[in-house]
Amino acid sequence: MRSFFGGMFLILSGLFLILKHYFNWNVPTFRVIIGLFLLSLGLSLLFGGGAGYQDKSNIIFNEGRINVSSKGKDYNIVFGQGTLDFRETPTDDLGRKLEVNTVFGSAEILLPKEAAVEIKASSVFSSTELPDGSTLSFGDHTYFFDPQGKGEADMILEINTVFGSSVIKH
Repeated sequence: MRSFFGGMFLILSGLFLILKHYFNWNVPTFRVIIGLFLLSLGLSLLFGGGAGYQDKSNIIFNEGRINVSSKGKDYNIVFGQGTLDFRETPTDDLGRKLEVNTVFGSAEILLPKEAAVEIKASSVFSSTELPDGSTLSFGDHTYFFDPQGKGEADMILEINTVFGSSVIKH
């Protein structure tokens, strides 16, 4: 869908240049082209055009699911909605410390049931729901889950939520 934005921009710019030449308009071309660019981008975003992006660790202006299968350390959801699924990943492959950032978006984080997890949650004007049902709207909170009684965490999860929502489930 990325061609929707580019095509609309080229058609509007070409139409403007033809009309400017045909009617001998004395208007600043650069300002109008910038305005048409912003108009095309806005319409593209409104109608689901190609501004969204998703890869193995980021969801931006999009909606999606990330099945964590590698040793990625940072996961970001920005202006979007996403699910991060850690359930199928062996705890040895997760690594020690992971960071999940949710900015103006919504994240659902699914953790493996057998893993000992330490969660360091930080929220600013947002909602972070921890596995025990407690919620955090503003500030910091640490949660520790150790089903096997190891005494140490298999993974440390740092959750940062700003103007969004994060739900963490075991």
